[in-house]
Amino acid sequence: MVPAIQFKDVVKVYPLKAGDVTALDHISFEVEHGEFIAIMGPSGSGKSTLLNMMGCLDTPTTGDIFISGIGVRSMSDTELTNLRRDRIGFIFQYFNLFPLLNIIENVSFPQMLKSQKRVDEKKAVEVLRAVQLEERLYTHTPLELSGGQQQRVAIARALINDPDILLCDEPTGNLDSKTGASILDLMTELNRKGSTIIIVTHDPRVAEYTDRTIRIVDGRIAE
Repeated sequence: MVPAIQFKDVVKVYPLKAGDVTALDHISFEVEHGEFIAIMGPSGSGKSTLLNMMGCLDTPTTGDIFISGIGVRSMSDTELTNLRRDRIGFIFQYFNLFPLLNIIENVSFPQMLKSQKRVDEKKAVEVLRAVQLEERLYTHTPLELSGGQQQRVAIARALINDPDILLCDEPTGNLDSKTGASILDLMTELNRKGSTIIIVTHDPRVAEYTDRTIRIVDGRIAE
């Protein structure tokens, strides 16, 4: 089986007036389907750039990236958008929910982008139940929910289109330790059911939930 994610000698250079900055320096690794991985490293080490590359939000200067066997370097912007929409779910530290939409509408939004038609509310309810959000909250807006409840909604939204991969950027960074642990327990359960999950974090307690840790320092994977 082809890996969920494969980096082959990836370099990312950002040209700046003060001099070029090499954010990723000849990175190579693979993530297999069904893995649960933490990416750790100090500030400025290249973690965010690595996550952006895995999420097809940016493309390498040199080298190749494959998502479920699909090479991304030669893809058009439209093709990259469709790949992100159909194969990758994003979970962020700040939730990024729409404040004027209720919970069902927030979760259904990626469906609307994909189909351009009426959404399947039954599927939205299904994923909200999977993340254990109380049904009485489905018609509320995000600002009426706690941080932990909002993160559950964000996870449900990431799951709505059945992605191959979940990419998580400090998903417990804005939560207290107890709520953060419950979110990590939920992600562990999603992983047991087959989701491939990559978490970027600075917190070693988060990494304890994962199968392995990729450490990045100065744009390189630390052996």
